[in-house]
Amino acid sequence: MTDYTPAMIAKLQAAAPLNLAKAKALASDLSVPYRSVISKAHRLGIAYDKATATKKVSVSKTDLVAAIAKGLDCSVDDLDGLANAKASALNNLLMNIS
Repeated sequence: MTDYTPAMIAKLQAAAPLNLAKAKALASDLSVPYRSVISKAHRLGIAYDKATATKKVSVSKTDLVAAIAKGLDCSVDDLDGLANAKASALNNLLMNIS
């Protein structure tokens, strides 16, 4: 645990509102880990703008098999067991159906 001096705290307050880039720059300047800077800012009530995470949309294997069946103009029941294949293989198969 790092003991923050009043000068270090003043630098944190002067840089408000913080974000990840500012936290990393301050951490380098103060010789502390950037996570420590974020944590200290949170404890002091200094505003911190979190980056929004993007969620990856994934398609289920069942949906891939249904799309393959539609592309081949056959019943999903005719492709019994195909759902046990790797998702990447199912995706490749779907992309190569003409």
